Amino acid sequence: MATADSPLSQPKPMPDPAEDYIFRFDAPLEPVVFGGEAGLHGWLIHREGKPTYGIRAIVRRRFRKRQEFRARRKRNRPDVASAFPEIPEAMTSGFLVELRLGLGRSDITLQVLDHERVWRTFHSASVLAIPLLFATRLGLSNIRLFLFFYLKQFVTRSARLVSWPAPSSVPLRRLKQTTQGAAVSASSSTLRTRHVNLFATTKSNLFILEIGELVAAGFRELGCTAELHLDEFPEETPADDVLQIVVTPHEYYNLFLSELLDRRRVRQLTRNAFLLCTEQPETSWFQSNLRWGIHARGLADINPLGVLAYRARGLRCHLLPLGYHPILAHRENIPRPARNIDITFLGSLTPRREQFFAENAGFFSQHRCHLRLVPLGFAKTKLTKSYLSIERRNELLSQTKILLNLHYSEQKYFEWHRMLVGLANGCCIITETCSGYDALVPGKHFIMTEPEYLIPCCEYYLAHPEECAEIARQGLEFVQNELRQGQACRAFLQEIEADAALERERSVKDHKIPPAVLTGDAPPHPLPPELTHRLSEHTRRLLGHAAANDFRNAWKRLRTSFERILGKDENKPLSKEEARYDVIAKRKSYRSRWLEQEGAKMKEEPFFQLHDNEAFVRGGEPELSVVITLYNYARFIEGCVASVGEASLKFGHPLEVIIVNDASTDRSLAHAFRCLEKFDLPIRIVDKKWNTGLADARNLGVQMARSPYVFILDADNLIYPDGLRQLHEVISRGDYAAAFSLLGRFRGTPANLVGLLSYFDWDPQILVQHPYIDAMAIFRRDALLEAPGYDNELNQIGWFGWEDYDMWLRFAQKRHEVAFVPNILCLYRHHETSMINTTNLFELEFVRHFIGKYGDLVERFEPRERLFGVERSKIFQAEEEVAARAS
Repeated sequence: MATADSPLSQPKPMPDPAEDYIFRFDAPLEPVVFGGEAGLHGWLIHREGKPTYGIRAIVRRRFRKRQEFRARRKRNRPDVASAFPEIPEAMTSGFLVELRLGLGRSDITLQVLDHERVWRTFHSASVLAIPLLFATRLGLSNIRLFLFFYLKQFVTRSARLVSWPAPSSVPLRRLKQTTQGAAVSASSSTLRTRHVNLFATTKSNLFILEIGELVAAGFRELGCTAELHLDEFPEETPADDVLQIVVTPHEYYNLFLSELLDRRRVRQLTRNAFLLCTEQPETSWFQSNLRWGIHARGLADINPLGVLAYRARGLRCHLLPLGYHPILAHRENIPRPARNIDITFLGSLTPRREQFFAENAGFFSQHRCHLRLVPLGFAKTKLTKSYLSIERRNELLSQTKILLNLHYSEQKYFEWHRMLVGLANGCCIITETCSGYDALVPGKHFIMTEPEYLIPCCEYYLAHPEECAEIARQGLEFVQNELRQGQACRAFLQEIEADAALERERSVKDHKIPPAVLTGDAPPHPLPPELTHRLSEHTRRLLGHAAANDFRNAWKRLRTSFERILGKDENKPLSKEEARYDVIAKRKSYRSRWLEQEGAKMKEEPFFQLHDNEAFVRGGEPELSVVITLYNYARFIEGCVASVGEASLKFGHPLEVIIVNDASTDRSLAHAFRCLEKFDLPIRIVDKKWNTGLADARNLGVQMARSPYVFILDADNLIYPDGLRQLHEVISRGDYAAAFSLLGRFRGTPANLVGLLSYFDWDPQILVQHPYIDAMAIFRRDALLEAPGYDNELNQIGWFGWEDYDMWLRFAQKRHEVAFVPNILCLYRHHETSMINTTNLFELEFVRHFIGKYGDLVERFEPRERLFGVERSKIFQAEEEVAARAS
């Protein structure tokens, strides 16, 4: 290994399986870095689980002093832990190196402090940095980001679109020239393989099992007998005409085989099996496959880029691409005009995807969308409610016009399974820039563009249904005729049988790596001229938005400075202990007021006043009641009611608005009275005498409601125009106690969207682990009253903010059915001093309370790393401390 003082020349290759360390960057360090800061996220572990004591990056620039940047270590990586279950350090193998690069070329060396306290180099690179520091100094951070995006287009057009280090000792051009040999020599011979046995585990993700079934169906098309065996062992010495394939080895070995057999026996069973790999190169799963691949008869991968990556490490690997088969498509071919879903997205929730969907929430809310996000960190089986079954997925895609694809990270890998299923079901696929799509042609079979242009492309093709249908038709016909699974399986068998024949003729030493695969992606067809013009206009709009955001930020900084000068800045943060004592004092006063109110109720004394406008008095029986809780939100209430007014225009049924003023001390009541006069909606104001908290205010509003359905809304939140209609359609169609949708989370103004809430489907198994559904939802009024209502005692355990979670847990306990509308229909205001942050001061008290109250849910759905929103290790530690004090 190189030392810290080794001279840098060309970038060094990634370590092969014989090296000590396994590592990966979550996003590659590009050859050109637009910005002076570059954050390298990744993970690193020692193959034998030996400890590492640090990671650093050394940056050298010509005529400049050497710089050293230490990494932040011990960051949780559950994906690496599941890929390497036998290495304890895998869970905390994450690291982050934050580099500051000056203008020009920099040579970067990454080093690890090993178990012997010696710095060892594990990766080197050379990058060109363009910081654009003038924009930073002028406070133009958004314009700076726009310039990065704009400049990057030129680099992307001229560079090869391979987004991760894929070292190879053989140039791609040479690989292409040597591709045909094995296929030609085997094409005239009869296939020797007659039986194909594929192996997987029931613990695998559903899509992995589908890949196994698809490949088996392809072999059956050739006349072979083929079957997918679940939770069974390969044969150690199969017959000559039997081919054994392990589907997605990292799951089969880690979740099944290694748990039952020792490593020696596992290696014996692997010697006569091919391992079919499906993961992106350089991921933890890819690295996990290397451990078993060195013992296998051979490897196969569904993507040519994966084949290259394995061969670069000296492993025998063949291409077994996925192709079309009727099992991928819905049994009904629904014509394009009858498709009622505009856009569908299917994928796991990652920070990158969350940011994209949040930023474009307004667009998605205007269309019929199905944004199906699923959690990372565990396999999605038939019992996972947030994951669609194959039948439901195919039915969904058969009704979809556009299947949108956004990569889970910066790696631009073509997701063959997702794309193929979309094409097979007649969707027009619109994806961000990819590599590894091979024979498919962008612009003809699917649409490929930069992520900043995905929404304009969706807008264009929804507005031009004939062109959208033509892209979908061409894609479907191409995979049906040119990319069939049977053809792919035949080519694979021809290649491995020809390779085996050559191996019999010469020694293994002389024949290490099989012939290469075609890796060249087809050049894209040009986009329609009108769309190209729209993208140019969109680029100008991006510049305008960037300038506007920088202006708003500058004004905010100026206003904050004046407030400090005038002594009006009262947002001095409290320490954790100060905040805790402050909350304890406040909740005592809440308890006192609530008891005073209960006493008034018993004496039948009035504790609220009603104020109705004429529309409320004249109105008949409503179909929906929107209950708005109001406490010291004078500046938000009118905007909230205005959003309900816009939603009522599309709702199509009579509704009423009930504003419960929880004894506000600002001008909230005055602004609520303005709503009575300003809007044509039937509005009732319930003005409470005592401030008793959110749960009590909501319960009173639900009791006042006159409709069968209630929509819960806080005065600082908003609803999109189509929100009430879509939610009501779903809850009124089935036997549901409630229905909720995705929420866009914003700071300051609705234009500043920063994330999502309520992002997964109704799944009690996930709910027991942590709260992920907000209160903003539509309920059957009788289900809320039967609950009975929101819990008024929780604020005496901690603070406000857990009433919603408690209600959803009660619905799960009662086995209520809850519907999910997979679109962004509402907006949630994220405050800088959020109530939930204060609530977290008492999270252990809440967990103990919920364990006592919902212990049956814990038994029914075994939690993983978290229980009721708190890490289990933290709970165990607290219990041990309590026990130690007691002893």
